[in-house]
Amino acid sequence: MKFTLEKLIDFIGGALKESYPDISVYSNPNQQGTEVPCFFIFFMPTETENRVGRRYVRNIGIDVVYLVERNDPDAHDQLVYVADQLDYALEFISYGDGKLRTYDREWKIDDGELHYQFTVKAIVSYPDNTPTIKEVESYEGGIKQDVN
Repeated sequence: MKFTLEKLIDFIGGALKESYPDISVYSNPNQQGTEVPCFFIFFMPTETENRVGRRYVRNIGIDVVYLVERNDPDAHDQLVYVADQLDYALEFISYGDGKLRTYDREWKIDDGELHYQFTVKAIVSYPDNTPTIKEVESYEGGIKQDVN
């Protein structure tokens, strides 16, 4: 399966919907008429690390933002409860037939919003467009002995 950021967002959204089926999940911050509570999924700084051959690691920063009603007296308790539940829900993210582990998980409450941040480290490879060898024209292997 080809690894894409769009599919990653979809699978993270799926993990959130599995734990919170009644709460909307958005990947675009420009949603009009958003009902709270809801989740937003954002990308944070991302980097790549080269590996041997055509392989490399994509370190992808993710910020899952959880919003609740601002004037709710229990808002802080709701945010802490959801943060605790996300520790279990987002430890691994299903991706196709496999699972991606999340790293550097941390959360903070900033201006009445829960920011649950983590990193996904996906090992991917460039496509190999090298043509295969169709036939070997001549090969003389082994040890030649001088016959007189």
